[in-house]
Amino acid sequence: MHPSLSNIGAYIKAGVLALEPAARGAGTTQGPAVDITRFKSLVLSVVVGASSGAPAGVSAAFSFESRVPDGAWAAVKDRDGSPITVAATAVSGAVELDLDLSMVGDDHEELRVVQVLSFTGGTAPTLLTGASLVLGGAARLPV
Repeated sequence: MHPSLSNIGAYIKAGVLALEPAARGAGTTQGPAVDITRFKSLVLSVVVGASSGAPAGVSAAFSFESRVPDGAWAAVKDRDGSPITVAATAVSGAVELDLDLSMVGDDHEELRVVQVLSFTGGTAPTLLTGASLVLGGAARLPV
């Protein structure tokens, strides 16, 4: 059996924290910068937990920003110029988003996840969210 079928962990770098798990109120949260120079693709894995404050509606959108070393952050866009995003539409669930890193500028070495939360109704509502990245396509196998 080929190792990629029985030992997938040798071909990816998992456990890269994109957004620390936390209960967050409405607004925008940016995750830490992640060095993407060795990789060709990634998967964003988002976990959404319970809400508090009894909101009638919840909207959680996740996207990417990248930058050149010490430069300004810019939204990562698809070939049509639209931001690459995924929305979590239900509490206590999970969503994922694949990203071909060729969508990131050639000179961009860092990437971060951006979360935008909004609520309808409720009293000081929050939503428990967290996210990690799984990086793949490295020229050398991750250690």
